[in-house]
Amino acid sequence: MERKIINDLHSWKLDPIKKPLLLYGVSGSGKTYTALEFGKKEYKNVIYFDCLDNLELSYVFDKNNTLEKLLRGLAAISLETVFKGETLLIFDRVTEKIIKVIDTLFKGVSDYSIMMLTNSLTILNIAKTKKYDFLLKQLSLVTFPEYLKYVGKEQLVEFIYDSFHNGTTMPFHGIAEEAYRDYVLTGGYPEAIVTFQQTGDYSFLSIVHSRLLELLMTKFFEVENPIDVKRGMELYNQIPIQLLKDNKKFLYGMIRRGARSKDYERILKFMEENNFLIKCRKTSELVYPLSKNKDDESFKLYMNDSGLLFKKMNISVNRLVTNDKLMAVLYENSVINTLCDGGYIPYYYQSVGKALVDLVIQTRNGKIIPIEFVVGEYNTKSKSLGLSMNKYNLDYAVRFGNFNFRKRNGIQFLPYYAAFCLLELL
Repeated sequence: MERKIINDLHSWKLDPIKKPLLLYGVSGSGKTYTALEFGKKEYKNVIYFDCLDNLELSYVFDKNNTLEKLLRGLAAISLETVFKGETLLIFDRVTEKIIKVIDTLFKGVSDYSIMMLTNSLTILNIAKTKKYDFLLKQLSLVTFPEYLKYVGKEQLVEFIYDSFHNGTTMPFHGIAEEAYRDYVLTGGYPEAIVTFQQTGDYSFLSIVHSRLLELLMTKFFEVENPIDVKRGMELYNQIPIQLLKDNKKFLYGMIRRGARSKDYERILKFMEENNFLIKCRKTSELVYPLSKNKDDESFKLYMNDSGLLFKKMNISVNRLVTNDKLMAVLYENSVINTLCDGGYIPYYYQSVGKALVDLVIQTRNGKIIPIEFVVGEYNTKSKSLGLSMNKYNLDYAVRFGNFNFRKRNGIQFLPYYAAFCLLELL
């Protein structure tokens, strides 16, 4: 599966002042596969190290304090030759000790290609806060354009962009809708996509989703307080239940009687930082910056992947695809994933008069974009969106649904599958 980040990796390889690269992303996003495939195609050889509990590698980094000695040590334990400019060194699940040594010994050295991989927020924060001389790149889950390319429908991307820019109907709307439905049900994890494309069997897809959820749950054991493991699982299991409510505001009282926000603050922060979920906070004003009027106590929670949400909903495919409201929950979660992966911070708006806008985003130049999600193809009217636009003098809003592209009264009607087009506005 070809990923968009490959273009960034090509640029990195050709950079005359190339720095060590730290590639980060959630477990299962395809970091290792992408790095290895890139190395096989672009380098004479690839030397791969899994750093976790690797005593031999740890010894090499402890005992070799010059670049030449370190390279000799790495060659010795890998039984590979390190060629200047022609070898890619990959350090998977990189540790703090190893990134410190790499920063020290490879600083200002561009003759060697060093790629470090991590899913650890701790490692990422160390790299950022200690200002190591690394290039940081994030590998998100598979995007819809990447998915279309993988399934042989890449030409749809250009048609979608054309309709978005021109406000004209998309001639292959039905084909795009079907492809997007499959994408939403599989989600963005490469293993889930490949499995479903190879088998076409939802039972096999369910097995993959279960394994991915188990992998995600192992992150809970990194928390300091054991009680937070139980609380984290309680909170995570509530997300699909609360997204099915008409009012999706997260209520602690639904977890169990007497549950309080302060009991879950620590684990909720951990889950948000480690990409378990997306927290969409309420804002009381549609003015720049949205963060100025945010309410941290009122929020909606979305899962980091629509495929995992599909699994957690425990609903059969036949029931799901014939129920517009159930599918709309998955589509909304997928749109949120797309926009957040692209760099937007999500909010929702609720006024004193109870006018409600499902989602609000803000571009880098301060433009506020209110967004509404519509259930079904023909339910296209909402007083809240129009009232909010008039109140704050906004000239552009988006309404997502199962309809084709069109514009009316400053509102752009977009099919769910066109969410990636909004990243151009960021």
